[in-house]
Amino acid sequence: MTAPSRTRPVASLIAGTVLALGATLLATPADAHQAPAERRNANPTGTASGSARNGTGNLKVHLAATNDGRIKVTWERSRRVAGFKRVAVQVSPSRKMNVKVKSYRVSRKRRTLVVRHAFGAVPASGNYSFVKVVGYRRDGSKTASPAKWIQAPITAPCTAAAQDQVTVAAFNVRSWAADRHLGPTLNWTLRGDNAVSEILRSGAHALAIQEASGSERLEFGSRPQRRWILDRLNEVDPDPAATWVDALDDEAYRPPKGRRPGLVGTRVFYDASKFRKLDSGLERIVDPAFNKDSLIAWARLQSVSGDQAPFVLTSNHLRVGVVGSRKEWEIRARQVNQTIAILRSLQSRFGNQVILGGDLNSTANTLPYNNVHQALMNAGFYDAYATTSIVGGQYPTTQDSKFPVYRTPLRRDYLLSLGQAKGSCGYRNQTYHSRAQIASDHFLQVATLPLPPLG
Repeated sequence: MTAPSRTRPVASLIAGTVLALGATLLATPADAHQAPAERRNANPTGTASGSARNGTGNLKVHLAATNDGRIKVTWERSRRVAGFKRVAVQVSPSRKMNVKVKSYRVSRKRRTLVVRHAFGAVPASGNYSFVKVVGYRRDGSKTASPAKWIQAPITAPCTAAAQDQVTVAAFNVRSWAADRHLGPTLNWTLRGDNAVSEILRSGAHALAIQEASGSERLEFGSRPQRRWILDRLNEVDPDPAATWVDALDDEAYRPPKGRRPGLVGTRVFYDASKFRKLDSGLERIVDPAFNKDSLIAWARLQSVSGDQAPFVLTSNHLRVGVVGSRKEWEIRARQVNQTIAILRSLQSRFGNQVILGGDLNSTANTLPYNNVHQALMNAGFYDAYATTSIVGGQYPTTQDSKFPVYRTPLRRDYLLSLGQAKGSCGYRNQTYHSRAQIASDHFLQVATLPLPPLG
């Protein structure tokens, strides 16, 4: 593609630094009945992801990782606790403690218990186990600790050499069609340049984009939203060689006869001065209960220097619908199964690492459970969040344009990989905390992932 012409003012948008690397290796799980030793130098309560420190709050709960991959829970040893009739230790994948809850009933004399991680909190997931201790008194009343959380053990350290790592991002930019009645303090008039700033701040040169679907017929200019973003990136990127392009042209998004266009804001953007495109395509996920198809845009990319293995980046956006709706949950279940089949086919076809990025509209709070993420884990994907190097993990990946941002580790947006290179070298939930910085109702997600050695 011919590089667009543009002038380059002195840019105030500065590209971010590459994430720090780091990982720890967990010992092989021991027999479940052995008394596991407590791991040292761990982050026992996930304080980097917003959990309270050990020993704080009601019942003074303390969490620690064990050498065999479980959780040691310890609670208060006081006269007040001695008045309990019994105690229950509850474990859930959700902070609300209403999803897949496992409850362990223990004697009032106990002050410690070793439990398994929550449903779905497996090493490749990066997920958290939320733990609460409940004391039942003889008079029928009860008291409970606040929920604390701890991340699943990380068993795939980042061992890839620097030249075998790639930084990618996922960003739901929010369609400007949703902005028409918000006014200039929240609409694309403000958000547009902020969204571009977030992309450049990430340091990623290949992005899975969602909701870049605003039409030129709306009030934000004569170009569609996807073109606006690319043009602006090319205007303000401080790198004079930068050439931001869409991996697919509009013709690729033309629906087959009888189908609606679908989620046409699902795109792969990349900087052609950093990556060359080897192949690309668009897959359409059709569901009988959803009249607006989800799309999977994909591009097979390789560094222009040719010194690292190619990879496939896919952009994904699953059905949202009504929160808590069983029908929507079932639609996403079917959609993720189609997604897995498509990405497996790409991985088989090219034999390279396939990276899934996007808004999957399924979280740890989804009822009856986060079926989308669970299906991806069962299919052998590795979540980039499963790393010891997490930035911004104490906040959700979405904020509904409300500030201050609520502190809790809740993900709707994901970056995962499928292929022989397991692990994650770093992950950042790229947060901000001022209404003046608003770029979308989603934060950008950026990860550095290993690629297999070239050749």
